[in-house]
Amino acid sequence: MLVAVSLTLALQHLFIWLIQARQWAHLALSLTALAVAIMIGMEYSGMRAANVNQLATILRWVHLPFFVTFVAMIYFVRHYFGVGRLWLAWTACGLRLFVLVINFTTGQNLFFKEITHLKPLVVFGGETVVIAQGVLNPWYVIGPISILALVVFVLDASLMLWRKGGGAGRLFVFNSITFFMLAAVVHLGLVNAGLLNSPYLVSLSFMPALIAMSYTLSYDVMRSVKLADQLQASETELRKNEQRMALAISAAELGVWEWDVVHDEIWSNDKGRALFGIPGRERISFSRFLGTLHKDDRALLKCRVDQSLAGGGDYEGEYRVVLPDGQIRWFTTHSHLEFDSHHCPLRMYGVSIDITQRKQAAQALIKQGNKQTHLARATLLGELSMALAHELNQPLAAILSNAQAAQRFLLRKESQLCEVQEILEDIIADNKRASEVILRLRLLLRNDEVQYQRLDINEVVADVVKLVRFDLEGRHISITTTLAEQLPTVLGDQVLLQQVLLNLILNGSDAAASVSHVDQTSISIRTCCDGNVVKVCVGDQGPGITTKDMAHIFEPFFTTKPHGLGLGLSICRTLIKSHNGQLWAENNPDGGANFYFTLPAYFCERR
Repeated sequence: MLVAVSLTLALQHLFIWLIQARQWAHLALSLTALAVAIMIGMEYSGMRAANVNQLATILRWVHLPFFVTFVAMIYFVRHYFGVGRLWLAWTACGLRLFVLVINFTTGQNLFFKEITHLKPLVVFGGETVVIAQGVLNPWYVIGPISILALVVFVLDASLMLWRKGGGAGRLFVFNSITFFMLAAVVHLGLVNAGLLNSPYLVSLSFMPALIAMSYTLSYDVMRSVKLADQLQASETELRKNEQRMALAISAAELGVWEWDVVHDEIWSNDKGRALFGIPGRERISFSRFLGTLHKDDRALLKCRVDQSLAGGGDYEGEYRVVLPDGQIRWFTTHSHLEFDSHHCPLRMYGVSIDITQRKQAAQALIKQGNKQTHLARATLLGELSMALAHELNQPLAAILSNAQAAQRFLLRKESQLCEVQEILEDIIADNKRASEVILRLRLLLRNDEVQYQRLDINEVVADVVKLVRFDLEGRHISITTTLAEQLPTVLGDQVLLQQVLLNLILNGSDAAASVSHVDQTSISIRTCCDGNVVKVCVGDQGPGITTKDMAHIFEPFFTTKPHGLGLGLSICRTLIKSHNGQLWAENNPDGGANFYFTLPAYFCERR
């Protein structure tokens, strides 16, 4: 029965090894099972031996399959589990080889120097078997020592596997080998010492370990089959996902590409080649790709890609492509960069999307916003028309009066040229004064593109105060400025920032004028540096902002004025955000409200 079990296991794992030639653990187990079957057959024949010579021959040759089993088990543990010290494995195999040499060179076999007679022995069931009796071979102790070397190797391997977190099933294999090999050593010792009348049954000690090894491998085979089924299902699902992805890419008109950085070769799908105007068979290098870009975008994109290759991370950006027919298209690219173990760039892959329509829509929206901003600015100047007329009327009237006086001086017979010189200087000064007013009006009324430049916010405040001073005086509202010295400059558009200040000052004057019980009110403007930003505060002495209105004052078309459009503060917040700043409002504890806005200091942006 045991021979049949062993041969079945041997054929089963030999068949698996023939199918999967790289699974050497199955071959090792097959050889182990075959050797155990031969050992069992030889031990059974020894118990049925007819004479001394027959038993002596069997006990000599049984050590050959025992050696094969010994080496195959050690190989199985090393190859399949990947544990066990190599020097221990070589030590155990060397001892067993030494045992094999002694077995064939000393006495009749390893155990007996000479077998003198056969002793009958009645076993279970009343059947009679024979056991050898005679003079022991003094070298027989090397056999149990070699088995103990195997036990030490297995124990060391099981400890290493346990530290790696090996499963209970795998540790069971090691425990089986250890326990039954120790049992074999004890059994051999008792038999050779004459304390136990029993035939040699070493092969039985290998059966539990053989079954445990077979169970582990068979379980792995079944798991491999299950994983193969799952892999096949995953491949089917992957193909479906690839088809869905291809459909999505085609529908979204995406350009998918991959750049082999090492060989400087870019692969792209057909849509990507069409988007960039590159023929289907042409090899694409990075320089060829740069050649398709707008000349103003090449240097910036190359610089940012070089930064990514140097370890700066993934690349994302927008750029323009000039097609062969001269058409300019806008693209956005999202990419991921892979590095090797030495952090050298290997490949970059990503997707490019045509955003020309989006850019055109955004530019149209910006133009519309600029028109709206310009309209609001013109409305503000309309409110200041009386004050601006007065500002122009004063120097013009002075020029006329001085010119008439000069004429009178020149009609005199004795004219004094020094007095005429003074009159001409007054005319020039008044002319400059009028020119400055007209220049400020022209700047505020222009509708050009936004022009960012370095500005002194104190100078911007001073220019606006000159425009609104007379209008505020007509409303009996004074204006005070507290301007911090040595403020850092800001990056901004002078006209847009003047528009923000004009709107806040006029709103403050309207709020101050609504307080009827106060004869004289004032508006204050303060500037300061707050860390990395320049802060401007426009405060009034009006009634303040209600809690209900505070949450909505910056929303479009929300107003507290009877005839207001509700666009002023909304436009102001948009303009400040376009300058990377913030605009907010707070009530004063003593009455009135403060409107604050901040702008990044230029030295922070530069750093």
